[in-house]
Amino acid sequence: MKFTGLLMITFLAFHHSFAEVKQDSTIFFGEKSKNFISQHFEGNWFMGYRYSDYEPDPINKFTLKRSYITFRHKFNKTFDVRFTQDITLDTEGDDAGNVETRLKYCYLNMNLQNFMFITDPYIKGGLVHRPWLDFEQKINHYRVQGSMFLERINMYNSADFGVTFGGLFGGEIDETYQNRVRSSYPGRYGSFAIGIYNGGGYHALEFNDNKTVEARLTLRPFPDNFPGFQVSYNMAYGKGNIESGPDFELHSGFASYENQHIVVTAQYYTGEGNSSGTFADSEGNAYSNEGYSFFGEYRIPKTNFAVFGRYDKFLSGESMADKDRYIGGLAYYFYKKNKFVIDVDYLDNKNEVIPDRTIFEAIVEIKF
Repeated sequence: MKFTGLLMITFLAFHHSFAEVKQDSTIFFGEKSKNFISQHFEGNWFMGYRYSDYEPDPINKFTLKRSYITFRHKFNKTFDVRFTQDITLDTEGDDAGNVETRLKYCYLNMNLQNFMFITDPYIKGGLVHRPWLDFEQKINHYRVQGSMFLERINMYNSADFGVTFGGLFGGEIDETYQNRVRSSYPGRYGSFAIGIYNGGGYHALEFNDNKTVEARLTLRPFPDNFPGFQVSYNMAYGKGNIESGPDFELHSGFASYENQHIVVTAQYYTGEGNSSGTFADSEGNAYSNEGYSFFGEYRIPKTNFAVFGRYDKFLSGESMADKDRYIGGLAYYFYKKNKFVIDVDYLDNKNEVIPDRTIFEAIVEIKF
């Protein structure tokens, strides 16, 4: 039923879009086409120094944590494409130490016509964003330190092969807020995304024929008096990406507030299994699990400095893999979103077999 509903949405989206393209068919010919065609590339990388005396795998090295190169091309006001390479150091096998390249995003995006209260709708197909993590990373700017809570505990990652449909509610929030605070996901009353995916993520093969349905609904209830406050619901439903196909189900609530100097978030989730299928016993029975996370950033007025902190709690149910994570650090924004970060990451495994781990690092994020 869910799959049928998604197909209906896709059909309607294509109908409206091709109607718009037909009306503007002259954009493909003559001088007018130049007004719609654009292309550019972007870069984003995290590199620096990391130290840990954790045994049996200590760290004392300068390293490249992550690097992304993105190419975009806009054919016209309806169609555009994105191609992003994920570049990192290979740490396994015969190629350990070499630079490894894989695809992160590779999709066709189609901008659709507004429909009633839904504005700036789109549909993406290919290797696409999943609904949740890209949204959260636009609020929590510290992906340079490490992945977000649900990805860090291996619930799922940020991209997969599939189709995503999304948009805004009620147009865009005023430009003053967008210029001073944040311009991404600028829906006046919120935004949404829903999609269907292979389920294993962008760096995994498909090991069963199941597909995973994922969705995000975000509401901005007070766009005039309290524009920085949003509440979100995030869900996933499918099977883990192994042959036995253990259950994977996740429900998450998220509240966030942002202004020029403060960002705070609170998240709680509950579920069974995970998208990779690893959170299950040998017979394919998924473990129930839950957790919560808090994040905060304070940008010190009249300076380029910010302090930030995060606390994660993972309650693993039958797997006996409970853990707490404490993160704290100092950032210096030297140009727009580019920054130097010094942080400490302490993981308490709540387990006598696996020792706790502390990592110190000094990292720079370059973004252009």
